[in-house]
Amino acid sequence: MEKLHVDITALSSLHRFGDVLEEAINTVQSDLVEMKAVRDARDCIGRHWYGMRCQVTCKRSQAGFYLHMGLIYLPTTRCGFMVELDEQNNQSCYAVVKQNIQENLFYEVNRVEPEYFKLFMPDESFQALANMKRGEQIAAVRQFVQAAAEGIAEAAYEEGFHITLKDMADARNLVEAFDKTLREVEGDVSKVEINYKDKDNFGQYAEGFRYYLSDKEDTIRMYAYFGAIYSYKKMPAGIFAEVDWFSNQRIFDRVFENMKPQEGYDLSIREPKFIKLFMKQETVEQLNAADYETQMEILKGFLKNCNDRLVEAGLNGGKEHE
Repeated sequence: MEKLHVDITALSSLHRFGDVLEEAINTVQSDLVEMKAVRDARDCIGRHWYGMRCQVTCKRSQAGFYLHMGLIYLPTTRCGFMVELDEQNNQSCYAVVKQNIQENLFYEVNRVEPEYFKLFMPDESFQALANMKRGEQIAAVRQFVQAAAEGIAEAAYEEGFHITLKDMADARNLVEAFDKTLREVEGDVSKVEINYKDKDNFGQYAEGFRYYLSDKEDTIRMYAYFGAIYSYKKMPAGIFAEVDWFSNQRIFDRVFENMKPQEGYDLSIREPKFIKLFMKQETVEQLNAADYETQMEILKGFLKNCNDRLVEAGLNGGKEHE
């Protein structure tokens, strides 16, 4: 064991470093990424590391990254000032980022550990920080963490597509199933009319059909969508039914206010002008495991529930005035 050396002044600089790092992260102005320091995460500081977590969002793809930024001083690994991407918290992007990350003037890539890779500030640059004033330190640290975050976002954005002939056949079969579901679904309080001519039925990251949704007595009427949304730029994704404000301005607020979470779907109101009801993951798993006839019953059961709940939410404020 090495001989101990206690220097409280040096230890207090860890605290000062944390303050500088937080300010540097939160004052980054980038065209590519948004960055937010998460200083109170439980794994920010440990026996051989001192820093904080950082939530990074790519502005182009909306992909999110959960990074660890700070000092690492474990004798068996490289020591210094680093930005780390770990596999456990970034499973959707870790492999592609690790493969595509490029060297940079402001950082050095370290891939020694299989479940983590780190971008280190070059030793000379790190050592120079000690002789700078606080404002200069903030600028230098900001430059490093911004370059690292942008490098990671760029590496993730390099992911290409992987589509097989079977994938294309599956996509077509799914659309046919959506069509059949809409034609055969029977609601307790709702009914549907498909609009096959709507140009929005098929888009860059959605496939399905627009349809008119109303109660049995035609008291209220909405313009809805049923299908699958699959953008890699935003989440959630999956099989869903949707009502948007743009097509339903007279009734949307009423439906929005009265729509409640329920066991049969995941309610997403992340986007203020959209009500999205997603099929739960466990239901999707049941769908994939079932035979075709059972799959159709699952789809019809899901859409029936969504339609009935949307109509009930619309009826819960009084009649719509045309």
